[in-house]
Amino acid sequence: MIYELRIYRFHPNQKKKFLGGFRRARRFMKKYGIQFVAAWESLDREDEFIWIRSFDSLNAREQATRNYYSSPEWLKIVHLLRPTIRRREVRIMKSFPGAPSP
Repeated sequence: MIYELRIYRFHPNQKKKFLGGFRRARRFMKKYGIQFVAAWESLDREDEFIWIRSFDSLNAREQATRNYYSSPEWLKIVHLLRPTIRRREVRIMKSFPGAPSP
């Protein structure tokens, strides 16, 4: 299993707008092979949102993200989400041997 940690920082007063769009985006992730794992709002950074998604393999990740980001559902909302994000960090991870899975 491959995990993707995503950390977003928003432009001032844009987090609420992003979260509304993110809720819409979550509805069709699974359809395209993206498994939503969990999400958090930072307690020490009001403009930060952290979430994790997973894939069966790196190849599955490549195919799923290609299909998701070219889907009609995504193309309807991308113009609402991307401009709210000031900074995005993405880490691709695998489970540490012996560690429990989320």
